[in-house]
Amino acid sequence: MKPYVGTADLHSHSTASDGALKPEELVSRAAARGLTHLALTDHDNASGVAQAQKAAGALGVTLIPGAEISTTWNNAEIHIVGLFLDLSTPALQQFFKGQLERRQERAEEIGRRLERQGFEHAYERTKAMAREGAVITRGNYARYIASTGRAQSTDDAFNTYLKKGRSAYVSTLWPDIAEACAVIARAGGVSVLAHPRRYDFTNSKLRRLITYFVSCGGRAMEVASCQQRPCDREFLAKLSVEYALKASLGSDLHQPSPWRDLGLSLLLPPECSAVWTCPEAEPYFKNFKEDPA
Repeated sequence: MKPYVGTADLHSHSTASDGALKPEELVSRAAARGLTHLALTDHDNASGVAQAQKAAGALGVTLIPGAEISTTWNNAEIHIVGLFLDLSTPALQQFFKGQLERRQERAEEIGRRLERQGFEHAYERTKAMAREGAVITRGNYARYIASTGRAQSTDDAFNTYLKKGRSAYVSTLWPDIAEACAVIARAGGVSVLAHPRRYDFTNSKLRRLITYFVSCGGRAMEVASCQQRPCDREFLAKLSVEYALKASLGSDLHQPSPWRDLGLSLLLPPECSAVWTCPEAEPYFKNFKEDPA
């Protein structure tokens, strides 16, 4: 069995949260890069999906409705991607409402903390840079800070002001992983543990997280991503097999760059069972052909 070559990208962001591209621009880029399947997974909302679906239909791209949900586990913020979601589900709509209220409170507090660092009207200016109605995240603030010249890049802004332990970091009590997995299941979706290696965890702590995620009904984990060391991909593939989790892949694109782009370096090791083999994925992947390397 050969590896899967990425003609799908199942983790991306648009201006509906903290992405740089509008939903239709994201789909257009996916088509230009030869992708056949794209999941739009904005933070704690799916307001860009309808716009993306309209563009996808015209470009021959299958658009998968999704969202990246923030949760809390052992005082750490853990992200769960929901794929193949029925966005009309009342429980999901109510859950998103609560998440957006938490995000709004956090965004305003981050703005106040940045003002104490000399960034005048930080919240208002960050909001003005975002799409109308967008969910304001730390990514939006990183883009604003970089635009002021007080950071060399968005990564520099995030690391200097916004990550845990820095002056503008705001701790938020997100729902438990179990609640996120339950609402994703009620919406007919599949829960995916996002970017497992990006958490600053030891291997043993990561295993504890995965064990808990599985106990909550978690179904898959991201194995392949951009800017990933081969040893990390191999380790995550091993974990996906060990814990009987389907394997997903995604760029987590916010803003295109030479080292992060839709479909870039997305390849699942051959021992993995891909997330598109889940029954919930069948309506979206019934015509999908794996392109072996």
